[in-house]
This record gives sequence, C-alpha cells and structure tokens, in this order.
Amino acid sequence: MNVREPGTVLDGKYEIVQRLASGGMGEVYQVRHLHLHELRVVKILRQDLAADSSAQKRFMREARLATQIKHPNVAILYDFSTLPDGSFYMVWEHIEGRDIGDRIRQQGPFPLPMAIQLGIQALRGLEAVHHAGIVHRDVSPDNLMITHDRRGQPLLKIIDLGLAKTLEDSTANRDFEITQVGMFMGKLRYCSPEQARAVDGEALDLRTDIYSFGQVLYEMICALPPFDSESQHGFIFKRLSEDPLPLTGRNTNVQVPKELDRVVLKALERERDNRYPDAAVFIQELDAVARGLSAAETQEIPIPPMVRPAAPKPRSSSELSRDERAELLAQIERAVRRTQESAPDVSRAEAALAAGRLDEARDLIGKMEVSHPRAVGTARLKERLSQALEAQAAARAAEQAAQAAAQAAQAAQAAADRERRTAEAEQVLDGYLQKKQLPLARMALETLLELQPGHPRRAELEERVEALARELAPPPPAPVPAPAPVQSPQPPQEAQRVAENQEAPSPERRVAEAEQVLTNYLQKKQLPLARLALETLLELQPKHPRRSELQGRVDALAQELERQKRLTTAQTAGREAIARRDFKAARRELDALVRSDPTGERAAAFHLEMEAAEKEARQESELEEGRRLFEAALGAGKLEEAQRQLDQLASLDLPRVTLDFYRERLDEVRTRTQQEGQIAVFDRRYKAAVKAHDWLAAREVARELAASLPGTPRAAAMFGEVERLEAEHRRQQSIEQGVKQVEAFLGQKDLPKAELAFKILLQMDPENHHRKRFEREIRALQAAK
Repeated sequence: MNVREPGTVLDGKYEIVQRLASGGMGEVYQVRHLHLHELRVVKILRQDLAADSSAQKRFMREARLATQIKHPNVAILYDFSTLPDGSFYMVWEHIEGRDIGDRIRQQGPFPLPMAIQLGIQALRGLEAVHHAGIVHRDVSPDNLMITHDRRGQPLLKIIDLGLAKTLEDSTANRDFEITQVGMFMGKLRYCSPEQARAVDGEALDLRTDIYSFGQVLYEMICALPPFDSESQHGFIFKRLSEDPLPLTGRNTNVQVPKELDRVVLKALERERDNRYPDAAVFIQELDAVARGLSAAETQEIPIPPMVRPAAPKPRSSSELSRDERAELLAQIERAVRRTQESAPDVSRAEAALAAGRLDEARDLIGKMEVSHPRAVGTARLKERLSQALEAQAAARAAEQAAQAAAQAAQAAQAAADRERRTAEAEQVLDGYLQKKQLPLARMALETLLELQPGHPRRAELEERVEALARELAPPPPAPVPAPAPVQSPQPPQEAQRVAENQEAPSPERRVAEAEQVLTNYLQKKQLPLARLALETLLELQPKHPRRSELQGRVDALAQELERQKRLTTAQTAGREAIARRDFKAARRELDALVRSDPTGERAAAFHLEMEAAEKEARQESELEEGRRLFEAALGAGKLEEAQRQLDQLASLDLPRVTLDFYRERLDEVRTRTQQEGQIAVFDRRYKAAVKAHDWLAAREVARELAASLPGTPRAAAMFGEVERLEAEHRRQQSIEQGVKQVEAFLGQKDLPKAELAFKILLQMDPENHHRKRFEREIRALQAAK
C-alpha cells in the first residue's frame, strides 16, 4: 500500500497533514487545501484496487450517492478525481470533533436532553439520506461525528457512505458484504436482524437504519449495549431470537423515563414492520419525550405553607423616606456618570483592538477595570482581547516554527555540504599519498582537518603522511664498507629510477602540482579548497607569473557562487510568494532573477511558473465568482440566468462531480418550480372551496393533488387544514347556536334551561364575549325568583 508522508501534495492542491485511518479499501488523510487554506479529509482508494472494477465501482458509487444529499447533519463531499498514479480519491468535509463511540468510551452516558437532541439531529440526517432513496447500512457510533455550529451548540454529522446503496439495488452482492473483513464484519454489533440473516432476495429498506440508530441511541443513553454477550456472534444470535433489555434499570446510574424506554425499544423491534416506518415518525416520538423532560424540569415543586418563607413585599418609591429616595437618586446618578465616563475608554479600546494595537488595548482595559470595574462593555472587550492575544500567539508560534524549520533545513544543507567536501578532501589526500606527493598530501590533510577537526581517522591519516615523509627523507650516511667483490654495473635506466625515488621532488615540480590542484578545484567550483590551493601555490612561488590570472579566476568563482546563491534565494522567495498568491512580490523576485541571471534560463523558467500560477488563480477566481452568481440566481429563482452561469462553469476547469451536483440542484429547482405552478392551480380551487365552507370539495381537491403530484407535502397539509377548519367551523356554529338558545330561554324567563344552556356554552367557549351579559341577566332572573 502506498502510504503518503506528511507534507506530500496531492493533485497540486491538497497538502497531507496526517494520516487518520486505514482500511481494506484505502487510506484516509487530513489535508490542507493550499489555495483555500482549509482543512479537509481525503479518502484514497488503494492503488492495487484501482484496477479492480468492483472496488472502483464501489468507490465511485459512494461519491455519486454523497452528491445527492445536501443536509447540515450529513458530511459534505467536495471533490472526486484520480491521482497521476491511477489512485481514485474523494475529498470530504473536515469535521472538527469526535465520534459518538469515542465520547461514550471517554465520558460514559450522555445527559438525557443532549442524547435526545443529538438523536433528533442524526435522524434528520438519516431522513435526508432516505429522501435521496439511499439506505446507509452502516449506522454506528464511529460514523456519527459530534462538532459545534457557529453558535457553539452541539452539531451531529453522519459520515461514511461506503456501504450505502440505493433502495433499488439493496439486495445485490449480499454474500460479498457479509464475508469481506472491514466492509461489514466490523459493524455486526449494530446491524439489523434482516442484515444479520442475509437472506437472498430480501431487500433492505430504510428501517434497517432505524434499527441500527436505535442501538446507537440506546448506548448514548446508558453506555451499555441492548444485549449482554461476550462475542459478536452472541450479539447477532440474540437480536434474532431475543428482545433487547429494557433501558429502565439497565444502568443504575441513569434514570430513564418509561416513555423514552418505549420509544427506543420500538426502534429495536426484531420485525421491521413493528418499527417506526421512517425517521420522521421517530423524530416526532423523541421530540414528544424531549418536551416532557423539559416540562418536568421546569415544573414548580410545591412547598408546604408552613415551610414556604414569606417573601417581603416590595416597597414603592412613595413608601421610601426622603433620605432613602435621595440615596436612590444618588446611586442612579453615579451609575449614569460612570457609564458616561467609561464610554470614551471603551471606544478607544475598541479602536485599538480593531487596529491590532493589543498592548494599548490591554492598558486601556486594565485602567477601566480599576476606575470603572462595572463599565458596560468591559467583559466583551476582555473577551475580544483574549481572542486577539491567542491569535497573535498562534501566529508567532507558526512564524517561529517556520523559522526553526528554515534554520534546520539550512543546517542540514550545510552539514551535507561539509560532509561532501570532507569526502572529496579524503579522496584527494588518498591520491596524493598514493602518488607520494608529500607537500600536497600535507596540504590536503590540513584542509580535511579544518573541515572536520574530530575526524575519526585523523590519527591514521596523520601516520600515513608521516610515514611518507620518513620514506622520502634522505638516508643517513652509511659507514665505509669493506672492499667488496666487483659486481657488474647496473643498467643506466635502473640506476636513474633508483636515484629519482631517493630524491625529493624539485620546487618546480611542487609548483606544477599545486597549479594542477588549483585548476581541479576551480573546475569543480570548490571555492574554499581553491583558495587554499592558491595560498599554497603562492607560498611555493610568491612571484608566480600567472598570479593575477589565477587570483582573478578564484575571485570570478566567488562571484559566480554568490550570484548563484542570490538566484536561489530569489527563486525560493518567488515560489513562496506564488504559494501565498502574492504575485506582486513574485514579480519583484522575478526582476531580481533577471538582474542576477546572465543566461536568463532560471528567470525564464520562473516566469513560466508564475504565469501558470496566475492563470490558475484567475481560473479559481472565475470559478468562485461563477459559483456565487449561480447560487444567487438559483436563490432568486432566475433559472435561465442560473443555466447560463452553469454553462459558463462547465467551460472552466470545475470537477465533474461538482458540475453534476449543480446540475442536480438546478433540475431540482426547475422541478420544484413546475410543481409549485401546478400546486398553485389546486390551491386556488382549494381556497375557493374553503371560503365557501364546501369541505367535501376541498377534500376532493386535495385528493386530486395527491394523485397528480405523489409525494408532495401540500396535499397532506390540505387534508389536515380541512379537518381543522371544518372542526373550527362546526364549533363556531355550535357556539352561535348555544348563544341563541341562551337568549331564547332568557327571553322566556326559563331560568333552569337558561342556566343549563349557559353552562354548556361556557364549556365550548369559556371566553365567550356574551358571558358577562348572560351572567347579569341570569342573576337578575334569580333575584326575581
């Protein structure tokens, strides 16, 4: 498996920050978008699976399914493409938080109100998934992430559609899924009974997700599973043959209301026909439990009269004494004066914060705390100052880290250069020793020890140089030997060779060797060694005839290396400016390259890089503007304008999956607009029937709408509204009839019937506007009796 290291850039725009997870299908990384400076998550299909058509289809299916779901409780898919090595990848929303499983393992059960609210959010996300015609099939604590919204409130998001399927193909490839390790076996604990049975031809529907989430919610409430077992197989067999354990009493530290126990256990029914038919009904049940809990928490606990302390009756200003009124007015005046005095300081502190003058803001806020500790806005200013200081500290830490990284890189480069030059000096020394060139060997040894004073072979190399010196030293005069027999003379060539070996090199030869060494260093562009060789040469022959020429060549090499350094520095700074999209700074570095590059090659190459980056930035700007105009046109219902913007986006380098997503949204709006036009026709007929109180005709319009546009919520709303309006109309008629009966009995002075009719009227309408009149007339009849 090809594991990418942190710092690797994928597809030219996603820099790997860290590896998050790995599995049978591939690797998951946290990345940073280089251009948008935003964290995201990249899921990469293993390269060896890219050639597997089934794995490729599953990976692409996950991307296609994700584009059909747009909901705040479901993770967002941003991109889908392939890398140069053939690996498929998709880019997901980065969710800053942790999953429910991790939360339970670390902190135990959720507080009941929080568990219910997060459960409702999860079900809303599942409702969006199901509305797209998709069964998730892998609902588990690890696939439910908890983060926070902009207001700091807990927000739940559903992730990982790797096992999701549409309702049409939910019966396919079941044997494969049950046996693939990591694809299904790892989540057996949360599968539904119909998933566990794996009966061929048995289609899975959205109720399998209802069961799986019921288990998750059960664990959120009590931190224990709904079955007791020591193995995964035990969990499977028990859910096929036993009912789950009641929540009530499951965890002695958690008090679970009976109504909540009933709601969760209904989601865990073994027969799916007995479960909730969809997520919407489950949400309604949980919402009712949440309202009950809220009412129980806010219900006042009665206190016996003997125990309840008598609250002191507040006194009005007229009951205060003159001194008390004067003191109250003085306190009010002081409070107003403090507010007025602190207002300029608050304004100055806000201005200092806005301008980034944090030290000045800190001093002003400190003075305000001393002089006006309760000034309005002080707490808010302290919070803003704290946030600004944290941001400043983070920026400084990032800058220091960048400087440390640059220094470390420079140190590493210097160490590498020193190591390379040391190895070259060792090689040169070995060559001189083999050639028995003692002066040059000594010079090479000095150079080597300057580069690395603590060289591990220092003693060995020094000994070799000294041995060469002893070998080349003239032998001491030998004693006069006794007359020896006359021997045949040596050949002239042999005698000359022996003499040359015994003689030290001549000064001319040493100068020539030093010149050769200097030439070699100049050719290799090794400036320090070239300078050392020049110094050695001038020591051997101070008035060398080519002294000026050689000194000029060394100076020229120094200038060339300095120019190369400036070129490298300018090129590096230019690339950094391109990376942060500062093209003005990049052009300044390009001008510096042009001035320092005599050949123009590096300047031309950098110019091409900058033009490519500028083109990419323009394309990104055009894409962003196109997206904005498309969204604005779509939101305003200008479908033709939205279509033009979409055609313009299609001509740009926009990912295909994003284009498909936009096309789907446009088609949805078109369909919705057409449906709204059709619904408007039915609405006019419906409202006319309601206005005429023709409830039968109104219901007939609702039935026609349901038959014409199946699935539209407006038909169901019409039916509900008709029921409510008809009941209200009949109630109003009954009230009017009741009023007439009371008036008739009062006119007949039939007191018993009038009292009975009035009592019935009040039961129907306690706040009837005739009530006081009828009470007076009934009292008058009673008095007359």
